[in-house]
Amino acid sequence: MTVQNHLLIVGDETGLPEELETALSGDAPGRIVVHVARDLTSAVDLARSLFPPLAIVDMPGEMETFKATLQEILAVSPETVIAGAYRPDVFSSQTWEQAPQGAIFVEGLRFGARDFLRRPVSSADLRQLLDRTLTTAARVPATRGVTVAFISNKGGVGKSTLAVNSATRLAQQHPGEVLLIDASLQMGVCAPMLDLHPETTLVDAIRERERLDTTLVRQLTTPHPCGLDLLAAPPDAVAATEIDHTLLTRILNLARRTYNYVLVDTFPLLDSIVMAVLDASDMTYIVLDNVVPTVLSVTQLLSLLDGLGHPPEQRRTAVNRMTKAAGNPTRTDIEATLQQPVDHLFPYDRRALTAANLGRPFALAPRRWSALERGLRGLVGEIEQLREQAVLSNGRGDRSAAASSEDGHFTRESTDD
Repeated sequence: MTVQNHLLIVGDETGLPEELETALSGDAPGRIVVHVARDLTSAVDLARSLFPPLAIVDMPGEMETFKATLQEILAVSPETVIAGAYRPDVFSSQTWEQAPQGAIFVEGLRFGARDFLRRPVSSADLRQLLDRTLTTAARVPATRGVTVAFISNKGGVGKSTLAVNSATRLAQQHPGEVLLIDASLQMGVCAPMLDLHPETTLVDAIRERERLDTTLVRQLTTPHPCGLDLLAAPPDAVAATEIDHTLLTRILNLARRTYNYVLVDTFPLLDSIVMAVLDASDMTYIVLDNVVPTVLSVTQLLSLLDGLGHPPEQRRTAVNRMTKAAGNPTRTDIEATLQQPVDHLFPYDRRALTAANLGRPFALAPRRWSALERGLRGLVGEIEQLREQAVLSNGRGDRSAAASSEDGHFTRESTDD
């Protein structure tokens, strides 16, 4: 089977893709699928979704743009090798402050560049770069787990309870493949709900960002006997201030390359941290209870997510602690107010509260015929199906790449946003 390699080209220089195509001359390791991004936003989106082993970035007439491009791409795809494509005559411009070429290359390396290509790009230089990057990456097939977020815009609805118990049940069925990230930075509760006492937290991952990779991500977690790993919330609000959305995005992308299932608990506030989690997630569970103010606030949350461009097909609603008390909205009432179906329903069950207090998730002691257990099985089954679909999709992509490779080695997919 021919290996499909993603090559990301970034920059406004419209001649660069054609130049690279000529340099390849039909002789490249595997099939090269080129994605052209003409602005930083498109480049980041492609890097986040493809994890390209190689990105070639046009070096403009000043360093700040080049620096920003490298930092943004590496934040979402830290294992991508970035090569700067430069024209020698550019270095004589005053925008480079007439610095010596060697000094400029050193600065580029500090920003995260790993290589440089002199333009016009020669076939020999490009092939050497491909040999150093794409062929090495092809020997290690990329894996990508699914990321699932649990969010709410009101505390006390049991969002963390669902996140912890879903992760616990998944880990029972897929030990060693599940990571629970407590991204409720100000007041994370996942550790006590699992009766764990972490020695390392998200803050340690941030402080080790210079050497952070998939191996270190796993080393910084705290294992639970059920088979899941926990990356705990910071120990206090002061330590939480060290974490920003860019660094969290990098952790999330590394996590999904380390585990098949990444579940993320969040703080009940739609800030930049939660937005970073949403951007990195394949599915988002919006948790609420059947209390009128909560239901009404979720309608506002859904409207806000629509305005932000969050895909409706990547959302599910989960009503937790459902009670039949007089005056509480029924499932039909909730669906009418939200103008969409309730996807998962969890009835009020004292066992869930007791389990949270004891630090022993109720998923560890299932009651086969209980409504609470049925609800959990349904949610976990949906997450498993999401993973299965991702695996099948990747397989179809590989087969498609192999089938089309006979027609040529170089395919371009341009993004002109």
